[in-house]
Amino acid sequence: MKEKKEFVFDVRVADRYVREGVVKKADYEEYLKKLPDVSDKSCPLMLDEGVKEELETKLENKDGEPG
Repeated sequence: MKEKKEFVFDVRVADRYVREGVVKKADYEEYLKKLPDVSDKSCPLMLDEGVKEELETKLENKDGEPG
C-alpha cells in the first residue's frame, strides 16, 4: 500500500494539489522521475472502430461541446 504522503502525487489529484499549492510542481516532477519504468509490462489497447471514432470525436471537441 502507498504511504499516506504518496497520495498527494496520485494522478487523479496531483494537478489540483499543485494548483492549490499543496504540492510544489518541482516535487511532483521529481516524484515522477523516481517512478520505475514498467513499460515492458504494458499491452496494446485494441478498440473497435465505433469506440475509436467516438474517442476521436471527443478529443476533437475537447472544448466542452458535446460530440
